[in-house]
Amino acid sequence: MPLVHVRTIYERARRYGYAVGGFDAEHLDMVKAIIEAAEEMRSPVIVMLWEADIEVAGPGYLEAIVKKAAQDASVPVALHLDHGTSMKSCLQAVLNGHTGVMIDFSHFDFETNINLTKQVVDVCHMMGVWVESEVGTIPRTFEKEGEYAEEKKLTDPDQAADFVRRTGVDTLAVSIGEESGLYTTKPQIDVDLLHQIGGKTDAYLIMHGGSGTPPDVMRELVANGIVGIRFATELRIAFFDTMEKVRRQLGREHPDSRKMLVPAREAAKALIKERIWQMGSFGQACTDGLCPPILRQEYQPIQQVHSENGEVDRIVDLVRQELLQGAR
Repeated sequence: MPLVHVRTIYERARRYGYAVGGFDAEHLDMVKAIIEAAEEMRSPVIVMLWEADIEVAGPGYLEAIVKKAAQDASVPVALHLDHGTSMKSCLQAVLNGHTGVMIDFSHFDFETNINLTKQVVDVCHMMGVWVESEVGTIPRTFEKEGEYAEEKKLTDPDQAADFVRRTGVDTLAVSIGEESGLYTTKPQIDVDLLHQIGGKTDAYLIMHGGSGTPPDVMRELVANGIVGIRFATELRIAFFDTMEKVRRQLGREHPDSRKMLVPAREAAKALIKERIWQMGSFGQACTDGLCPPILRQEYQPIQQVHSENGEVDRIVDLVRQELLQGAR
């Protein structure tokens, strides 16, 4: 089926009490692993494309793979930008088919985060695209310097509510003790804090740093309002470890990459299926003509954007000019 809107994925998850995996893909084999796992588990799924991976592949390349895989799939598949860092990045993603974008200004001060995020929300909402943002900070264990190597800052419930009210974001990534990458110590996830955040805002709550999270914690997160959990590191490590193992068995002179890529894909797929089971989304795909109207909603493409808000139109025009200049 064609790509579905991320809104439909999250609305059903909240309604029926499960979470949906947002699995990061950086190449064809990971896309295949994600979609095949979702089909075998009869689960909806969100394919996440990290801004850094899009830059390496080139805008539109990974999206084309995801669109083809979704078209051939029998379960709902959505496409979502992960950790966008600019208006340009978000608009580029929208032009290439994403119906959800994450804009991450969480390392700026709170007021700057609000002001910059609201600009992205205003533009993307005119195109029917959902926006995710982050309050608090989640460190990356695989980065040794830069803003993501800083200490974590947990989400303040009152700030979260204020942020959602003033920006209009649809989904909110919360910092409740998780880390992106592999945990350096035993995970200390503050479920009580999550419950407090959920009591302050109706925004859809997302957890990043799903890799390494124990199954019992995953179930607690879902029970306390998390509708989406992000996974990347553990999938990539499973993929790489299997490739290295098979290559050692075959010998470094063996030229047939299929002998390494297919087992690596299967290793990632097995892990994705486990996570789908733990989040409770298995069997939740509505297919065979049984999809409710919500799954048939379409987003408004950028060419149809009209608004009386001159400031928003100005931003859109500026971004379009940037995109055109970058294509020359």
